[in-house]
Parts: sequence; structure tokens; C-alpha cells
Amino acid sequence: MNSFRLNTKTRFLVGVLASLSLVAGLASRAAEATTTVSRQVSAAGIDLNTPEGANVMYFRLKTAARALCSTSDPVEKAPSWVYRACMQEALAKVVRDAHRPYLTQAFVSDYGGEIAAHFGVDTYLAKK
Repeated sequence: MNSFRLNTKTRFLVGVLASLSLVAGLASRAAEATTTVSRQVSAAGIDLNTPEGANVMYFRLKTAARALCSTSDPVEKAPSWVYRACMQEALAKVVRDAHRPYLTQAFVSDYGGEIAAHFGVDTYLAKK
């Protein structure tokens, strides 16, 4: 019975974390545009109920966000504050939607409570 409940929760969580979505501001010469991009992030073999598992997942999410928020085009290179905001927003969205204490702790540890609160990440959850 417990294994079925865990499997259902795990499937739900994998569904939430399966895709890292973010809004990245892309500056163009004529005007500023907003584009939504996503990348699949595997949660296979990760137990998010442990600090170690959550840290592995957070690393995977951050790697995906880094790839999505950066550009290889030197002409369209975004300023560092745009990149930083993109990273924070992308990770906060996934962490907020996952509602997992250890994943939340990883985000708060990385960016601090003020940034977490700004993006609606439950800092109380990180203290559990």
C-alpha cells in the first residue's frame, strides 16, 4: 500500500520536474521579445526525499537552466543581470512547483531567502 502511494507521488513529481520551463528575455535591436523555452530533465533514480538526491536533482536542473539562459551568439550576448534573473526565475519555478523540502533548501542555500521569497518559493518549507 505504501509503495503504491510512493509510486504515485514519485510519478507526479517526475511529471513536475520532467520539464524545466522558463521565460528568457531576449534583447533584439528593434524591441525586446520574450520567448518560452524548455528542456527535459531526468529524475530517474533520484530520491528527492533525501538531501543527497535533492542536491543531485538541483544540479541537473541548474545545468539545464544554465544551458537555456545562456547564448552562444556573441552579438546577442545578454548582460549578466539578465542571465542571473533568468536562472533564478527558472529554478524558482521548478522548485516552487515541486514543493519538496530538500529541493527548496538547495535553492535557498544557492540564492538566499530574499530571492526565494521574491519568486514565491516557500522558505518555511526549506526549514522542515
